[in-house]
Amino acid sequence: MKKSSAPYSVGTFDEVKRMPWRAGKRLRRVQESGRTGVLLIAEIREPIRSFTDRAGIVSIRENGQKVCSRDRCTKAPKFVELTPGFHDLEFMVIRFKESKTSSFRKTVKLREGDVLIALCDPVQPNTFYRKSRPVDSWFIGVHSPPEKAS
Repeated sequence: MKKSSAPYSVGTFDEVKRMPWRAGKRLRRVQESGRTGVLLIAEIREPIRSFTDRAGIVSIRENGQKVCSRDRCTKAPKFVELTPGFHDLEFMVIRFKESKTSSFRKTVKLREGDVLIALCDPVQPNTFYRKSRPVDSWFIGVHSPPEKAS
């Protein structure tokens, strides 16, 4: 079955009003250790046993290989180390029941100690406490370590 393209939006991480507390804690630990890589945050609110046709997998790939992914069973922020330099990354949300996927590519340059933060809020069923966005929404930014004073 051929997958059709779904709409998406891409913004900067500066547009996010607040980072989820688990992601902020993870980012602080990664930066304290001086590691370089990508931190994937998926705002998935679906319960593990939900019966929705909108259940999706949020994924980042490089050269066709999966770097990291999150789904309704693995919701915690995920950090994966990458080497400093240029990375051609593909950001995807895959849904099997609807046969739709949204994806885009972005080339990023990471210096030693940089962390690429990728927050995705995929389309999900509405809940009584939060309405879903109309399209898969990504917020991406590179967080550099603070400059050390000499």
